[in-house]
Amino acid sequence: MKTMMNKRILKIVLLVMLAVFSIYAFAGCIKVPIELYGYIDKNGEWVVEPYYHMALPSSDGMMAVRAGEEGYGKWGFINREGEILIDLVYDEVGLFVDGLAPVMQRSNKNEVWWFIDKTGKKALEMEFSGALSFSEGLAAVKNTNEEKFGLWGFIDTEGKWVIEPKLGGASSFSEGLAMYLQGSGSAGVAGYIDKSGEVVIEARYTYARNFHEGYAAIKLSPDTDRQDWGYIDKEGNVVIEFQYGFAKQFSDGLAPVFIGSNLKGSWAYIDAGNNIVIPQGLSEAFSLSEGLAAVQTEFDAGTNWGFIDKSGNLVLGGKYSAASDFKEGIAPVGVIAKR
Repeated sequence: MKTMMNKRILKIVLLVMLAVFSIYAFAGCIKVPIELYGYIDKNGEWVVEPYYHMALPSSDGMMAVRAGEEGYGKWGFINREGEILIDLVYDEVGLFVDGLAPVMQRSNKNEVWWFIDKTGKKALEMEFSGALSFSEGLAAVKNTNEEKFGLWGFIDTEGKWVIEPKLGGASSFSEGLAMYLQGSGSAGVAGYIDKSGEVVIEARYTYARNFHEGYAAIKLSPDTDRQDWGYIDKEGNVVIEFQYGFAKQFSDGLAPVFIGSNLKGSWAYIDAGNNIVIPQGLSEAFSLSEGLAAVQTEFDAGTNWGFIDKSGNLVLGGKYSAASDFKEGIAPVGVIAKR
């Protein structure tokens, strides 16, 4: 009886193994849809064919790309000809600015950041637990020294501390000001400092974006369902009341804002006087960059990303699965391919 049962179990196991093998063998013959990224010019022509799993806007003549899915893929840098200039070996990267870019590799589950030059060589001796790209001559970095571990400060392009690490968080400098975080995480509140590290606008906001064209987008409360995004000027004065579900930076005189609730709202573009210039109806919208803005035209997932001009005309029509900013005449876009 026991022998018969063992034979029956063995037979079942073999059948299951055969079925699994057949599925894998069959799957090898199926072309599975996958999102791949490349770069287009303003005519919609491919500059770099879609090959990578992620791509960032061009900066300083270098394009950051990732091969492999998020979590295990590796980043490196290519040029406009698609040639690999810096091998894809990093877990995260930032953009090149002033010839330097922050890169990260994980070591024993810890993030180790440093800066490289355009040859891929380590440009600064210091290492950090977090780093942003340089902007206006300074880069926000997260300290690793035991005394001030986890605090943010700013270094110059020679690796010298300009603002000592004392901040719970920080953004890059824009128009002479940078966001700083008092406290950390969800308990922190945001304000703005100048390049000497002096507080210009006291920390009192839940979220604060960089200044562009004299305005910064601000959110008052941590409640994501509350429509309380608005804009302040560099003196901290409210210039556009806190009334939007979300708000992004001004560029070319316009800013994308989300009007309505999370489930029923959509994106529009306003001017500095809070007048709606491009009517709402977009499911996602980026700020204008080099005269064009990446937008998602429909709420359904799929190939519905494209680019609009300042008048709201769709000039590179919604046929991409993802899109980002035009920089240096090209933009990264995603397409659905089959492999």
